[in-house]
Amino acid sequence: MNKRSGLWGFIAAVGVGSTLLFLVGFGFGVADIISPGSVPFAEKPQVKTPEVIPDEAIKEIRIVSLGDSLTRGTGDATGDGYVRRTVNQLRKVQAKPVKLINNLAVNGLRADQLVDKLKEESIGYSLKQANVILLTIGGNDLFQSARSEQMGNEPLNEESLQAKAKSGVTSLESVLNRIRKWNPEALIVYVGLYNPFSDVKEMRVIGGSVVQSWNNAAASIINKDSNMLLIPTQDLFERNMSIYISSDHFHPNGDGYAAIAERIVQSMK
Repeated sequence: MNKRSGLWGFIAAVGVGSTLLFLVGFGFGVADIISPGSVPFAEKPQVKTPEVIPDEAIKEIRIVSLGDSLTRGTGDATGDGYVRRTVNQLRKVQAKPVKLINNLAVNGLRADQLVDKLKEESIGYSLKQANVILLTIGGNDLFQSARSEQMGNEPLNEESLQAKAKSGVTSLESVLNRIRKWNPEALIVYVGLYNPFSDVKEMRVIGGSVVQSWNNAAASIINKDSNMLLIPTQDLFERNMSIYISSDHFHPNGDGYAAIAERIVQSMK
């Protein structure tokens, strides 16, 4: 009789324990459904909240130009030069807005002088706003003195011009590096040099050779940056000097600037 009582007691205890275990598990299950975070050690599924992507502002082409008198448009009766013509042509072919933020060019500027100007915070601020930067520089480095020599019928010194080209290209590289420091992402469009005296016998060969040396050196620098362009102009003016050069026999006229702008727009497509 005692043995049977002990057996039934053991069975009853096991039953009670199983019931309690079931009730506890059921309670945790209900709690997990009602309040998933309330169950200790419960592993919740890691569902990432999707990021809210804000509506993007309307993208636009924002242009800043700098350099010498060509970027100022000297020689163009309309005053538009290649800069405003480029802006106007881009507006016709681009679906997005095109805005000229600032033209920072200075007449007579050399590359070494532009290096110094690029230290100015105000210029840096403008460059930071741009996603396209237009640049002309180098003509004065080569031809500022040669022009007066030619007008005074003095013989042209090729060695002197080549030395100026070598020094000027070094400054050009510094210019491009400083622009890139101000704006690491903008497209930099450099307009290559042409020989404004290619129709003058004494200047055609020597001037053309020096300009070619400059453009080749500039290309080797620019080709290192995938977001820089060199726009060739020597061929444009060599073939069309009487059509594209202004009365000062140095700067482009309106047609010359239009040809440069057209080439820039084609290169940006």
